[in-house]
This record gives sequence, structure tokens and C-alpha cells, in this order.
Amino acid sequence: MYKAILVDDDVAVLEFLRRLVPWESLGFELAGTHADALDAFEACQGTYPDLIITDIGMPGLDGLSFIRRLQSEGAKSRFAILSCHDEFHYAQQAVQLGVQDYILKETLTPEGIAEMVLRVKGKIEEDARLRIEVDRLHAQANKSKSAAKEQWLRGVLSAPFADDSTVLEPLRSFGLNTKLGCSLPVLFRAHRYQEALVRYRQEEAVKFIAENAAEELLREEPDMLFVGYAGSSFYLLYAYKKDLARNPYEHAAAAAKRLQRAFAGVLKLPYSAVIGEEAVGGAELKRQLAELQEAGERLFYVEGPTVIKRSELRREDNREDPFVYHFDYAERFNRLLLEANEDVGPAVDAFIGFVGERRFQPSHVKQLVWKLALDLLLKLRPGIAYDKEKLQQEIGRLTHVGELREWLARFLADAVSQVGRIANKSKKTEILEAQNYIRLHLNRKITLEEAAEFLHLNPSYFSRLFKKETGENFIEFVNRLKMEKAMALLGDSGKSVEEAAFSLGYDNKSYFIKLFKQHFGIAPGRIG
Repeated sequence: MYKAILVDDDVAVLEFLRRLVPWESLGFELAGTHADALDAFEACQGTYPDLIITDIGMPGLDGLSFIRRLQSEGAKSRFAILSCHDEFHYAQQAVQLGVQDYILKETLTPEGIAEMVLRVKGKIEEDARLRIEVDRLHAQANKSKSAAKEQWLRGVLSAPFADDSTVLEPLRSFGLNTKLGCSLPVLFRAHRYQEALVRYRQEEAVKFIAENAAEELLREEPDMLFVGYAGSSFYLLYAYKKDLARNPYEHAAAAAKRLQRAFAGVLKLPYSAVIGEEAVGGAELKRQLAELQEAGERLFYVEGPTVIKRSELRREDNREDPFVYHFDYAERFNRLLLEANEDVGPAVDAFIGFVGERRFQPSHVKQLVWKLALDLLLKLRPGIAYDKEKLQQEIGRLTHVGELREWLARFLADAVSQVGRIANKSKKTEILEAQNYIRLHLNRKITLEEAAEFLHLNPSYFSRLFKKETGENFIEFVNRLKMEKAMALLGDSGKSVEEAAFSLGYDNKSYFIKLFKQHFGIAPGRIG
């Protein structure tokens, strides 16, 4: 429902219009009646009504001055004038002010006012439809421009070479004045991207919000252009003329910090910014963009959101493959499950501390975590297919080692909790205890009699119970677990066949090889 107010120093006219015009049935709420234009002006501050019907001849502030003052304050209201004066210059001024109707009081009737109100309502609704259409076209144009900028960026990054025509000319069409001669690229990268996705649910939403916020903040920076790349990162391009009047790095850093504060304060999105180096020409700008993309990965180990020059950002030179340590940490995490240890913090902190100290390549670290997580899922629910790609994507979106720590802690805590739920559902806790006992003693020979004695059960009864509850006999279960661990030992830890056999309690290497071939169909010497 729209809102209307009445302004007239003639109280009888106000009462007439209030009582005899069916405001609600016309789609309006009569929000106020005022006998003084100054009072009406004060009442309108911040909440301008859709329709204002005002007298012209009022003491203090006349109707036309009242309208001018409201319009100077930004009011978009529709106006109708009541007047006792049938004079051309009044009507002329009213038309210049965009007044919708000029009604002589001597011709005033409830029906005439109702017709006028309906005409105004039609104009308001037509304006609303036009605004919606304009907003739609504007959004569509912005979306097309945004997509074109992103396509340009991806094309530049993937092209084997570039020149001014392929790199700089499209930027001019996007509104960046590359004729100034120099450009300075800045990379923004989400400090904790997983949190952004939790808050805004979709990558497209994060991209849209970041771009709109950046465009709004850059309105007073005509020589800066936002270029989207992904939800986790985007670029800022600053074009400038080389002179001594302005330090381009300081100017770019100041703009980056404004954006950083706005994202963190309003959108709750922490971003870091890496400032590249001066580029002259298309080929140099392409090189700078590619180097910034690589530098963005190095923010993985930076303590908090920062604004830093690329040249000052520490380069991670450790090319060691962290998969060398896969077996060790797989064993540590697996023990948490076997012992149903809900205190996963120390194990997670040890892993993250190790990764942070060695400063492995972030992509390699995330691949290792994906493999460790997958191993645990397979142990929790063997035989069930998992969406490996989805799990890998989730881990791949982590942009900071602290975010990785939180994700891994949640994952392990959930895994331990699942073990507890599975244990609580089992009617035969003796079998679960036996299975855990076996897992904890795979390094030596384990007999059925030993396990039965551990549980204080008769060996024959235990054998039948184990087969009934698990679907495989005791020896089959022991051999299967030993062979699975043998595969891990040979594949990840780099042990020889002899070392693997000995570490699993097999004195006879030939017997170990025979079991391995029966289980996997290949000889253990071909693993690794």
C-alpha cells in the first residue's frame, strides 16, 4: 500500500479530504495531515510519502516552496496542488516542478480527488515497472561485462604469448584508460574461502557480492578496474601515467586496504592483497598477472589478511613431496579411530605444525589431506562408494593453513564420533573389541586362541560368533587387514618386501608373497 499526506492551513479542507476520500480502497494509507508546511517538511525527513497533496497559499512556507525544498532533499514523491488561484503563473511553476495535478478548490469533490489519486497511483506503478526493467537491463549489462572481463583474464593467462592488441585493447572497452602508459595489477585472494562459502552458500554469490562491493568502492577511482576470476580471488588493475607526482604502489596499496576493510567489516569476507610490479605493454601485464596468480598460493602460510608487494612475499622453495609422510600420519589418525579418542586436537596440531614448518607446496598438502581423509572413510564404511571429486573440491577450496586445521579437526572429530555410534549400535561388542585388538597388533602373529583369551571366551564359541557377526572367519579377517597394511607399507613408506613381511609378523617371506598375490592378484615386488 502506498502512503499519502495532506498539507493545508485550512483545517476544514483537511477534514473534508480525510473523511470523504476512500484512501484504503484506492490503495493508499493516509499517513498524516498537516496544517503547517514546515511541520510537514519535518515529518517527511527520511520517509518521503508516495503522494503529497498540498495547498499553495500557506503562511510561513507556501506550497511551491515546500515542494522545492523537498525535491532539493531528494524526495521522489508525486505532488498534487490545491489552489484558490486560477492564475497561469502558478500553474506554470507547478508544471516546472513536475506536479501531477493542479486542482482548484472551488471544483473540489471526493470523486475528483479519487480520480486524481488513481491517476497518480497508475504513474507510480508505471515508474516501478520501468525501474524494474531498467535494473534488469543494467544487471544484465553488468553481468555480460563481468563475464567478458573474466573471459579476457582467463584468455590472457592461458595464451602462450600476448601483445598490446590482445591484452590492452579489450581493457579500453571495459573503461580502463590504458593509454596512460603504465599499469599495476593487484591480486585479491580470500584468506578463509570456506567461511565465505558457508556464509553465502555458492561461489557465484561470493563473486557477485565481492564485485558489487568493489565496483561501489571504486566509483571515485576512474583509473582502476575490477576483474573477477573466481569466488576465492579477483584482480584490480590500476592504470596510471608515470611521473613523480604520485607513487603508484602507495596509491594501489591504499585502495587495496580500503577494499580489504570494506570486505571484512560489511561482508565479513577477509581478503589478502598482493601488489604486482609496474607493467608497460600487454606482454608485461600478462607476465605480471601470471606471477601474481602463483604468488596467491603463497598466502596459504601467511598469518592473517595482509596487503603486501609480491616481491616481499616469501617464496616457498620446498619441493619435497609430503606423500613420503603419508603412512606415518595415516597410522596416527587411524589410531584415533581405533582408540575412539575424541581429543583429536593434539594429532591435528602436530600435523599442521609439521606442514607449517616444512612449508610444502599448498596444493601438495591438500592432496595429502584428501588421501588421508579418503583412507579414513574407507576404514569407517568399507565397500561404500564415496564422491572422491566432491571431497577433493572441498579440501581444494581451503585457502589458508589455519582453515585447513579447522577442517581436518572437524573431519577427524566426526570420524571418531561415527566410530562411537557404530560401536553403540552393535549387539556384539566382543567382536568390535576383537577387531580393535587385531588392528592394534598387526605387527605380529595373532591367533584365534589369543583373541578368545583376551575376551575371556571359549575359542570354539568365539570362532562361530566371529563368523556369524562379520561374515568372514577369524583368519580371513586377520589376513585381509595385514594385506591392506602391506599395500600401504609397500606403496607409501617405501619398505622392501622383506621389511613389510617382517613388520607384519611373517617369518616366511614366501608365505607372505603367496598371501599378497591371492589378495591383490599381483606380486608385492611390483608395488611402489
